[in-house]
Order: sequence, then structure tokens, then C-alpha cells
Amino acid sequence: MMLKKIIILFVIVFITSCKTEKKAIFVEKPNEVSLITVIANPEKFHNRTIIISGYFTYEYEGTAIYLSKSDYENAFRKNAIFLYINKNVLDTNKFEEPYKGYVTIEGVFNKDLKGSYNFFSGSIQTITNIRRMYKRDGINDEYNMD
Repeated sequence: MMLKKIIILFVIVFITSCKTEKKAIFVEKPNEVSLITVIANPEKFHNRTIIISGYFTYEYEGTAIYLSKSDYENAFRKNAIFLYINKNVLDTNKFEEPYKGYVTIEGVFNKDLKGSYNFFSGSIQTITNIRRMYKRDGINDEYNMD
């Protein structure tokens, strides 16, 4: 009788362990984070899609998003992330000249690629979206240039 119970218990354990578990398909949503958080914790966002906002410049060896316009003007590149972006992405997103001002960008962050001469605090590749930010009460704010 005891042997029969052990066999039944063994069969139950065996059957339950053989069941395949359905895994849910999880599509990672982009993290909307501050630029400061990404710079301070680059390993947390490495190879992940992020959405960040800051002061954008599109120029030779200096295309980047900075914490502020002041950081750009004073060349504080450690307060910036280099952007691997080309004119086609700007055109696709209807981003017109001037190619600077406060923006929101979506793309894949890379902590190891730091732009020209490794001046920056990482980079964003595979940029899928870029859009201008406007002043709160501005009707015609000249793209946040002042």
C-alpha cells in the first residue's frame, strides 16, 4: 500500500514538472527618463530604448543632446549624449532648420560609444523620433533659440 502511494506521488510530481509553461511575449516600452538619470546610470540604460529631452545641436563632430543650452554654449560635453543621427531622420520627422533647440528624442542608448574623441557621456543610436519642445506660453518662440 505504501509503495502504491509513493508511485502515485512520483507520477503526480513527474506530470506536473513536465507541463510546459507559456511565456508571455513582452515588448519593452521605451523608458522616458531625464538626461541626468541616464548620464548618472549609463549601465542601467545600455542597449535600451529611451526617450530623453534636452538642448539639441546638429553640427560636425558635435551632434548631441545637452542638459541645457548653457552646457552647449560652454562645451560641457560630459553633460551631453552624442547622437548618431543623419539628415534623413530629421527630414522624416519633419524637423526643419535651425537644427538646434530643445527637443525630445527616442532612440537606443549606448554607454560605450561616446562620440567624437570620447568627449560625451554615451550616445544614442537608431533614433526613431525627434520633436521640438516649445515654451509653455510661447506662440512664436523661434524654436527656443533665445
